[in-house]
Amino acid sequence: MDHTDHLPRQLNALDLHLLDTETSATPMHIGAIILLDSAASPRGPLTLTALQRLFAERLRLVTPLRRRVRTVPFGLDLPYWEHCANVDLGYHVREVVLPDGVDDRQLAECVAGLHAQPLDRSRPLWECHLVTGLAGGRQAVYTKVHHAVIDGVSAAEIMGAILDATATPMSVISSMDRVPRERTPSTVDMLARSVPHAFTRPATRVRAVLRTLPTLRRAGTDLRAFHSEVPFNEPITSARTLAYTSLPLDAVKAVKNQIGGTVNDVVMALCTSALRRWMIDHDIPTERPLLAAMPVSVRTPEEFGTAGNRFSLMLGVLPVAEDNPWHRVKIVHDALLAAKARFRDQPPDLLREVTSLLTPLLHGLPTRTVLRAAASALPLVNLLVSNVPGPQIPLYLNGIRVLASYPVSVLTELSGGLNITVMSYDGHLDFGILACPDAIPDPWELARHLADSLTELQA
Repeated sequence: MDHTDHLPRQLNALDLHLLDTETSATPMHIGAIILLDSAASPRGPLTLTALQRLFAERLRLVTPLRRRVRTVPFGLDLPYWEHCANVDLGYHVREVVLPDGVDDRQLAECVAGLHAQPLDRSRPLWECHLVTGLAGGRQAVYTKVHHAVIDGVSAAEIMGAILDATATPMSVISSMDRVPRERTPSTVDMLARSVPHAFTRPATRVRAVLRTLPTLRRAGTDLRAFHSEVPFNEPITSARTLAYTSLPLDAVKAVKNQIGGTVNDVVMALCTSALRRWMIDHDIPTERPLLAAMPVSVRTPEEFGTAGNRFSLMLGVLPVAEDNPWHRVKIVHDALLAAKARFRDQPPDLLREVTSLLTPLLHGLPTRTVLRAAASALPLVNLLVSNVPGPQIPLYLNGIRVLASYPVSVLTELSGGLNITVMSYDGHLDFGILACPDAIPDPWELARHLADSLTELQA
């Protein structure tokens, strides 16, 4: 085994921002519901013991899940990730036993309650829950990891280390020789490294100001024309409601081919149509478009396989006023082309540079008060929409086939009380719709509208 000591990894400004902006009403973890076809498995249903054993083996390969946050004394520098030699799997991997015959709505209600609970920062920032009792002999595994640890791309990579491409679980013994050992940062190390950073970071922030101001000025001008007053921009509570659905990828690709666009164009158009239907149902005016924030990976090829956050945000216009479904698709396609052009003109690390400016200013202030004031003064977007590419082959968890993988993401004060995240998997698109119930009491309405909107385009 490679026993080379690797330098401890330091959080970047965006990682720290995701920790600092966390409140009781806005926990900043992302997760997924992995739905298992346990009834068809020759191995029988998954047990808690088997799941804990699997994590005990695979955690050796997933370094981010063996780290916890360690702060620098007096806040003199960005925190570090500290290696945990012993992860308490009795705490991190648990079981929720539901009454037999639970349906999808009841599963979603259970997961929404789990997702509303913050993670314990004294431990590695993740949890996994085996949920039993589902109708049809199915089981679910709900996992959540703090957003400071991973983004959408690295989350998919971690999922690849836990799941298998065949029904025979892989052996991790041969992979153990490649596992590096991270050196735990000492207090002396952290203080020593903070000294040069105290001189270099102010200059870095000045450069960030010069790089980001033109982009922010243009964005501010552009955004004024698009903001709509909608229920999901009201203040967020700690409660969560959740729905999910799957759509056939072939049908989405057929629409994509007709317009000469991308799968993401169609995903955004379906979200537009679903939101339009929902707004009409609830007597909400649709005259003005909605504005969606869309996370975009800015990882370089060298950064794949690393944890942490390497993403920025692109803004997309959702034309909910348009009543012709094909016109909506075309408008979304054109709007995303324009958004991509603007995105190419901005610094790739714009979001990280902005947070490097804000984090020292906000640190120690009442976070929720500051963010609510910012959201009221400058309501940037109406919702978050994210599309994460996933594997197009069946995957297995401890030998049991994965039927679907539904994302469960975050809500923030600045982006509002609705998040639609989609992940492609094995020939379908799996949508996870997370909302604050004060904004959208029943997100299953949106799930149904997504399916109806695709059917409308197939007619």
